[in-house]
Amino acid sequence: MSQQITEPLNDHEHFTRARRRRARRMLTQLRADEREVFLEGLAHQVSPTIGLFLYALLAGLLIGLGFRFDQRAILVAGALLAPRMAPVAGMALAAISGSPRFFLRMLAALTVAVALITLAAGLSGGLYAASEPSLIMTAGHTKLNLIDLGLLLVGATLMAAGLAHKEHIPALPSAAVAYELALPLGLTGIGLVLGNPDLWQRALLTFGLHLTWAIVAGLVTLTIIGFRPLTGNSHSLAAAMMLMGLVALFSAAGMGASVMASIPTPTPTPTPTPTSTATATATMTLTNTPTATATPTATPTHTSTVTPTPTPPAAVVIDTGDIGAMLRDAPEGAIIGFLAEGDLLLIISEPEEVDRIVWWQVRTADGKEGWIVGDLLATLTPTPSVTPTFLVTSSPTP
Repeated sequence: MSQQITEPLNDHEHFTRARRRRARRMLTQLRADEREVFLEGLAHQVSPTIGLFLYALLAGLLIGLGFRFDQRAILVAGALLAPRMAPVAGMALAAISGSPRFFLRMLAALTVAVALITLAAGLSGGLYAASEPSLIMTAGHTKLNLIDLGLLLVGATLMAAGLAHKEHIPALPSAAVAYELALPLGLTGIGLVLGNPDLWQRALLTFGLHLTWAIVAGLVTLTIIGFRPLTGNSHSLAAAMMLMGLVALFSAAGMGASVMASIPTPTPTPTPTPTSTATATATMTLTNTPTATATPTATPTHTSTVTPTPTPPAAVVIDTGDIGAMLRDAPEGAIIGFLAEGDLLLIISEPEEVDRIVWWQVRTADGKEGWIVGDLLATLTPTPSVTPTFLVTSSPTP
């Protein structure tokens, strides 16, 4: 795609309004030179400026603070302050028009913006932080879910449609895409600063999947509207197919690694049934042999034997907002599993307090042991099983 756009743009400005509307509606029926002029105009709209990097830095600062203080409103403000996601739409435009040079240019601009968001969020959210972000806030942006994926696809589709029909990036769809891309980036930076590989790896994978799906959604939208690779260059079609193949490859690889995270987990309903069983067994033996010189005296002996059955106290996972809780190998340790809302657990040790957070060691139904935050547990008081045994005997006393 040629970078000298001044003269073609001037020619394009002399088009009548009807001709410009025709270019937007009937792109595939235009001559190659007219299509090239129109595409150059769109490329000019998505070209990065200094504002892209400045707003990326400010958005990263807000997102880091939002995770640090567990404030959803600050996270939303960071997404609204984020720069327009023009490079994402530009990568889709470059892929469909068959321009590797323009694709790499958009990729470079997006890479710099991503680095700024990650760095700013890591410093503001992870540096000197007393603890890691909330489990609920973290889980919402370190794995795929249908709501976030739907918001991302709708935003990317409307961005591509707005670029093609109105020749600019709409603000609201861009903010939706920024929310789904910038928040996982913020957690990536925080995880790197805190030294938590599980956190930053899961967040980075979520960002990569969201980015590839946003590009795919924009590419499909432009294809439906009527964009096709320019045929004036013999390599354009091959370049477009290669770029689309790379996007599909990365998307398939990432989805294969996280397909289990995107499947909703059914929430079991616990039904605790405490059972108390008391069994009394009385055995009475009376032997009385009266004689002329003996007076039988019954001497009862009462023996009660209590046999308690000690079992670990039971607990249930609550108050996670149907998101679930994380199971760690130690208090504030690495994540070794996830627990659904309503899962039944056994408490196997005394609680420990770390940084004013109470942790309990538990055992899951499948035998896995780990630690969970005490605020996400509700304990059930067990009732011991008592089996009393009564023995009454009587013997004569002369």
